[in-house]
Amino acid sequence: MGDSRHPLVAMETMVSQSPASVTRYLLPIPSPSRSSGDVRRQGSAPRHSLPEVDGLADPAPSLMERIDYVLLNSRKLSTRRSYAAKWKKFQTYLESVGRPTLPSNLNDIFGFLLSSKDRGLGHASLRVYLAAISVNHPQIDGHSVFSHPRTKQFLKGLLRLYPSIRDPTPAWDLPLVLAKLMRKPFEPLATCSLRLLSWKVAFLVAITSARRVSELSALRADPPYLIFHQDAVTLAPDISFLPKVVSDFHLKADITLPVFFPNPQDEEQCGLHSLDVKRALSFYIHRTKPFRKSPALFVSHALPNQRKKLSSQRLSKWIVETIKLTYLLAKQPLPRSLRAHSTRAMAASTAFLKGIPLGDICNAATWASPHTFVKHYALDVRVHQRSVVGRAVLQAAQVVTREHREKLATLAKQLTNKAKESLRRVRVKAVNQTKKAKNTVSEDTIKLIEKQIQQMMDDTSAEMDTLLAAKTKELLG
Repeated sequence: MGDSRHPLVAMETMVSQSPASVTRYLLPIPSPSRSSGDVRRQGSAPRHSLPEVDGLADPAPSLMERIDYVLLNSRKLSTRRSYAAKWKKFQTYLESVGRPTLPSNLNDIFGFLLSSKDRGLGHASLRVYLAAISVNHPQIDGHSVFSHPRTKQFLKGLLRLYPSIRDPTPAWDLPLVLAKLMRKPFEPLATCSLRLLSWKVAFLVAITSARRVSELSALRADPPYLIFHQDAVTLAPDISFLPKVVSDFHLKADITLPVFFPNPQDEEQCGLHSLDVKRALSFYIHRTKPFRKSPALFVSHALPNQRKKLSSQRLSKWIVETIKLTYLLAKQPLPRSLRAHSTRAMAASTAFLKGIPLGDICNAATWASPHTFVKHYALDVRVHQRSVVGRAVLQAAQVVTREHREKLATLAKQLTNKAKESLRRVRVKAVNQTKKAKNTVSEDTIKLIEKQIQQMMDDTSAEMDTLLAAKTKELLG
């Protein structure tokens, strides 16, 4: 894998070695953990043990080996594997065009990026390839490959010649999906297929939490990771899970999801209650309990992998298949380029358009800055509890029908009549107080005051009628 004497190359080379060859680097370094007061972390932080070879303990690694191991783990294992695979593709390209592997010049690297662009890779993917090359390649002219001035110029030219095209419209219709989840075959939850129950729960948790699928797949179904409250449900990932951004904020960012119309009063509210995440999770836990062997929240329902923890890839497929099925049920053409990650953008944008403060959306979605939402997730653009974000998202299913508007108009009229009754009581009380002053004030003055009181009441009553008429017109047309 190139010149192993180069420190960065040597570090990355360890990734491609066999497990036995890198075992000696698995030092007893504590994993990042939450605060010591977190009961989920107490006494359970994973520690690596030193291996034994032929019955003898492997010699303790040197200080430099320990330092290399720590530096290597500055990137997640998945990132290191991805970089190693991309570096190998770059080497294969150089061999195919008859160029030396190391050291390469910038033109060789730019040629590889152009060939990758011709294969359909986007600008973001090219930057990942460039990062992988930069990690493994020696510096050029005192700069890393990625930070070299010519590289920056080349990337700017690529972006101008091949600008990223972003679809300005949402990838799919959230109200349509929610409306179909309220009906058969996703209801009733007690008798629908376990497959559809699993899909519905996965989608509801994803859309109301606005979290990454990798975080959702790490959730657990046992206390204290899953707690049902009266008005919400809280979830937390396994202590061994490390989020994309390893910080105190992200490690402590548990998920709080809302109840939704917990005490429905009519048929419409009963339908909306079917989107209650707490209700769906309760059914899911109950129906998977007979075969559940893993503490993970999401487990496979299909043989032969039944009982096993669901991978993040499979969970993503559940979410996508849910959206596809709702479109098929609605007899609508399937959306293009469906991805599970789109629920994150859809949830955040819908909550924002519902008036939820941007700072609180970022808090619920674990964005440290609103910049990420504005740049990458706003489709058209601090709550007291994070569950308000999920509740605002679910309200997209509440379609205002003609019947509902008529109810609202009737309610407005009833409230106006009650206001007039209160106004009349105020008038009577004022007139009575005026009459009590007849021994100290002339009768003409009393009549004048009574007339003024009546005029004020009439003006206010007329203003109420005007407001009622405007609101009725707005509701009924």
